[in-house]
Amino acid sequence: MAGHVTKSGDIAGPRVLEHIVDAVLYMEGEKCSTYRLLRPVKNRFGSTDELGVFEMSQLGLQVVSNPSQMFLREPHSDSDVLAGLAVAVVMDGTRTFLIEIQALCVSGSTVSRHVNGIQASRADMIIAVLMKQAGLKLQENAIFLNVVSGMALTETSGDLAVAAAICSRHVFSVAGPLLTSSTNSYCLSIYGFLEFPIPNGIAFIGEVGLSGELHMVPGMEKRASTVAKLGYEKCIVPKSAEKSLASIGLEKMKVVGCENLKEVINIVFTAH
Repeated sequence: MAGHVTKSGDIAGPRVLEHIVDAVLYMEGEKCSTYRLLRPVKNRFGSTDELGVFEMSQLGLQVVSNPSQMFLREPHSDSDVLAGLAVAVVMDGTRTFLIEIQALCVSGSTVSRHVNGIQASRADMIIAVLMKQAGLKLQENAIFLNVVSGMALTETSGDLAVAAAICSRHVFSVAGPLLTSSTNSYCLSIYGFLEFPIPNGIAFIGEVGLSGELHMVPGMEKRASTVAKLGYEKCIVPKSAEKSLASIGLEKMKVVGCENLKEVINIVFTAH
């Protein structure tokens, strides 16, 4: 049985083919990549909340036992050339993935903003929040955002990683804490702009609100457990999730709860 897909991504006609078959599966993947994602959109005999991850080898498609490895770089020591890299924890169906978000800030570019794998409206919101609530001077910079391996970030759990990647490329160099509080008001001390890589072994989970506050996302326990199993030392999460995650036992990983982006900047970059 043969059919074709229209420019909008729908099966041609009034989806006749979908109605008369028991299952519809889509094989997704970048043209030059050896990895393929098998995604069901209809299944009469089971759930569609599953995702198959395969790699093409000389013996054909082989199951990838650790899907996160296809989206993450090899760990390296801290270096200026690795600034702007942050690890997000996302879910697709019932599977949890760790993906890498890359950010680049360039002054004097003719391109104001370019995103790949991230919703443009979501990226614009996060950048605006960083300027307004965290004090980053991004107005005169071209900002490039990219998701490694061509995966699309479609949920809000990656907001915090996107913000952290941008901060890594464009953070404040200060003596002591980056952001200090006095009588509940924050004051920013600016000595210059520097690039700092995010230390290895840190992952980010959380949605960013318009006031810079962090919100929980569904599946916090499963996401954090995956991060711990992969050997990460620290996971930055919303403050509201810290207590519940502390009770499930996450091996040697430290869960750090933050109320807003200012606290995240202090915790991640103060050590530099």
